[in-house]
Amino acid sequence: MMLHPKDYRKEFESANLKKILQERDRIIEFMHDFENDNIPEKYYERDPSPELIYFRHIEYLKEICDLMIFKMDKKDGKIVRLTPFLAIEEVISKFDEERRKQFFADLKVKDEELYSSYMKWKEQQEND
Repeated sequence: MMLHPKDYRKEFESANLKKILQERDRIIEFMHDFENDNIPEKYYERDPSPELIYFRHIEYLKEICDLMIFKMDKKDGKIVRLTPFLAIEEVISKFDEERRKQFFADLKVKDEELYSSYMKWKEQQEND
């Protein structure tokens, strides 16, 4: 049984940034494997199916990215107030299927940009 996205988020709220980034990478790795048909056939006989896991991972990724922003800002000595995710969920729930797909595609692009930005920052930290 998979966790509700809010319960999943609670699992990582006290985690450090490194742990959150590792989880983000794990989610993205699964998503890439699924998108590229690199999931073994035997996993399609499971419950929940890889399709359901994939769609739940999209929700988890939103939660992890939200925590990343909070942890990165906190690490730099800034504390920001996070917009309640419930308001965003309410807006998304009103989207038609095509608009919802576009939102998630945009989210994926933003996550890749965030990851790229983080890796540049990390490389800079290691070089200093």
